[in-house]
Amino acid sequence: MFRTRRSASDPARVRPTTHRARRAMSLVGAWLLATTTLSVAVAVSPAGAVTASTPAQTLTVPTALHHGYRHGAVPRRTRDVAGVRALLAGPASSSAAASGRAARVSGKFLSYGGGLTAGNLVTAGVTTGQPKIYLVFMGSQWGTESTDPAGDRVFSGDTTAMAPQLQRFFAGLGTAGETWSGVLTQYCDGAPVGATVCTQGDTLVPHPTAGVLAGVWYDATPTATAQEAAGLTGHQLAAEAEAAATRFGNGDQASNRDAQYVIVSPHGTNPDGWADPKTGYCAYHDDTHDPTITGGGPVSGPIAAFTNMPYVPDAGASCGSGTVNTPGILDGATEAASHEYAETMTDQFPETTPTGGWTDARGAENGDLCAYVSAPAAGPAFNLVLATGTIAVQGTWSNRADGGRGACSDGEPDYAFTPVVSSVSPASAVAGTPVTITGTNLSGVTSVSFAGSSATIVSDSTTAVTALVPAGAADGAVTVVGPLGTATSAVVFHLAPSIDSFAPASATRRGTVTIDGSGLGTVKKVTIGGKRAVIVSESATRIVVTVPSRATTGSLVIVSRYGTATGATALTVH
Repeated sequence: MFRTRRSASDPARVRPTTHRARRAMSLVGAWLLATTTLSVAVAVSPAGAVTASTPAQTLTVPTALHHGYRHGAVPRRTRDVAGVRALLAGPASSSAAASGRAARVSGKFLSYGGGLTAGNLVTAGVTTGQPKIYLVFMGSQWGTESTDPAGDRVFSGDTTAMAPQLQRFFAGLGTAGETWSGVLTQYCDGAPVGATVCTQGDTLVPHPTAGVLAGVWYDATPTATAQEAAGLTGHQLAAEAEAAATRFGNGDQASNRDAQYVIVSPHGTNPDGWADPKTGYCAYHDDTHDPTITGGGPVSGPIAAFTNMPYVPDAGASCGSGTVNTPGILDGATEAASHEYAETMTDQFPETTPTGGWTDARGAENGDLCAYVSAPAAGPAFNLVLATGTIAVQGTWSNRADGGRGACSDGEPDYAFTPVVSSVSPASAVAGTPVTITGTNLSGVTSVSFAGSSATIVSDSTTAVTALVPAGAADGAVTVVGPLGTATSAVVFHLAPSIDSFAPASATRRGTVTIDGSGLGTVKKVTIGGKRAVIVSESATRIVVTVPSRATTGSLVIVSRYGTATGATALTVH
């Protein structure tokens, strides 16, 4: 949850706040916390660009007042800089500045709340399937609807083109190889309450594919328009989310398990008091069954996640305009959208206290912990490149970043459990033979090697990988490399002997024959025509033997501890 405090003398001063279940947000904190004194003032130039002036006011310590149903904090003025730093840094005081791509805030780890079990939901704390985002443009103040050349819905009353930008953001997630979504994949359902890391068997947040925008609805009905004009309550926003669920055919709990309804209000409106100069915010998310929603409480229907997305450009710099681009009028709008999307993905149904998803000890979610991190460290707003365009977003919290100490992150590879190898079958085989490696977390394996020799991967799944024994491999462990780790078999794989060729094809008694192949380093005996030959020299790929004095024309056979090999043709002896 982001909140701002505005006054006539200081229209854009931002004070960081925390929030709990219903997460409102104040995006400018992401780029304002840039001094060691935690003191900054912001001015808006006539052209709309945001500039930082000489520090004039310390940031404030939040206090849990007002907005009880959102459990959002309300700022109060203070000059207790140490107190602010301690609040933002957690138990171990630290600056929000960081080196490299990690912005560390000590003591801030998200932990699992156990998920929501109600309304046919079972331990539902995070989104576990392909996310589905439904944009609802509510109120006829949006004006006349049409379609732009890119196919996005546009509105005559949308003077800043916020509507198509939101569509481009949600339609682009999971495209162009973006790794911003990868940060979220480390969180899961099924972990023990209080866990800070997911393990095998837990259900991870997925990386979206080919966009998450599932539908767009322009609700210009008289009722919706009247509600917007009067200022929507939390109950009315929840009711609109349920109406959208019905419109999109999501009438049961299963179809809403991975859905989010983003209720976007038009220019000049004041949904749920967002523009209040004392307790205002930039956006928040909730679920429709939250018992503490004001204006009538929860609504009937399946439990659905929704976001209250006001017309953020109306707040200008107070909600992030110009934080990334110049003039950057829509920066704050998509930063708010990214903040609430990420928090809903990892705390989808936040109606309980503490919530069932992933929050820290104070109830802050992954977007909040990175809302007050200064550039150039990871975490502040930045431009995310998607197939649908370049969109300003903010970084989110990662428990695994900074070597597992936790930090804000702009992007990471998808989280995957470390692979484990439990068995190799068969335990010995000749080169070129398919071998099955069983275990856990083997999907997406990038390489398999036998005693260091690279093997060809034939197939892989979560529990098994099939690979071909490489030519020239020696006895040793089988190693599997996955996206987030390496696993090695506890039992040694042994290469069975094989004969590729021998020369000469015709030899005299007491003459020598050279045999080439693989798995020859553990050969115990060689026979020619049934008579045992003397081994002159041996290596893993070549053996030289002396033809027995009593040998006759016949098969050349190699016997090792791990198998027997016979030449494809007979050796002529004379």
